[in-house]
Amino acid sequence: MVNASLTYEILLYLNSFYFGMFGPCEVGMGVLKGVNLTYTKDSLLRDALLLVSLLIAESIRIYCGRHGSLSDHGWRVICSVFLTFPSAGAVTYLLYFQTYTLGLEYILCALLLALQITELFYALLFVLTMCRPPNYN
Repeated sequence: MVNASLTYEILLYLNSFYFGMFGPCEVGMGVLKGVNLTYTKDSLLRDALLLVSLLIAESIRIYCGRHGSLSDHGWRVICSVFLTFPSAGAVTYLLYFQTYTLGLEYILCALLLALQITELFYALLFVLTMCRPPNYN
């Protein structure tokens, strides 16, 4: 049997470093696209607000997941699970629906989405093992 808590903690640790690289790259590419490409005012504002909300939601999600997993507080992990859905939705928007998408953004967003889906699986497995009654056999 795999230790879901350990695997989830390792994935969150990896994601904290990956997200530390992902955030500045996305902000930099957003500034580059805003300066060099023609946007309508509404679409540039929508893309920028979505990116800022993604950065905030993902930061809170990683923080709750890491501290909940380390201290075995299931409610923080459940909060992290619930925050995965808007965060994954924002990454999906960046991947498919934003006005202009660079090739590097496809790669970065696809990797983050894959990492989030894997984390979601192990977070649910971790919460299920925490809710299970103890077995003393």
